[in-house]
Amino acid sequence: MVTSVSLIGIWLTYFFSKKQIHFAAMEKCIDDYRDFIKEEKDDDRKSSQYIDLVNEEFFYMASNYLPIKVSIEWIDGMIDYLPFYDKQGKFIAGKKLKSFGKEHVVKKLLNDYPRVLKAIKIKAPIDFNKIHLEVFDEKKVEARRQERNKLIEQIILNLKKSNRLNRYCLKRKIAAK
Repeated sequence: MVTSVSLIGIWLTYFFSKKQIHFAAMEKCIDDYRDFIKEEKDDDRKSSQYIDLVNEEFFYMASNYLPIKVSIEWIDGMIDYLPFYDKQGKFIAGKKLKSFGKEHVVKKLLNDYPRVLKAIKIKAPIDFNKIHLEVFDEKKVEARRQERNKLIEQIILNLKKSNRLNRYCLKRKIAAK
């Protein structure tokens, strides 16, 4: 009886400490993002700061410090900032920071961030033109969402060494978004 109660106590402690780690990681990243948004800096410094923030968030995602729903939501927001390399290795410029539109700048910046580089090298066929479609036309919204979901899945798979079970679970969670 005492052993059972002890095991339940250990499990509850683990469960609540894991929740606390999730919350602390999310809170730190949200605060860092808010600081990033409100600071006025030149574009190169802002791009460098953003990559540093993304690298930290990707670490938390890969280490399972963030709930998958939060990871999916954050990656969806990153898509508008980050540059990518498509299946053929072609550079796709980021949309919100000028520095991410220049491949030579991105290569130099990502030299210190192999995790981010690994995440943005996309191995699946993605239509990057659909990724940034306008959201005012219902037909475009659905096409945009489907393509963004595929890209989100690829980024997460790039961050984690995934097996079939992880892919299946991830697809279900992204589809539920």
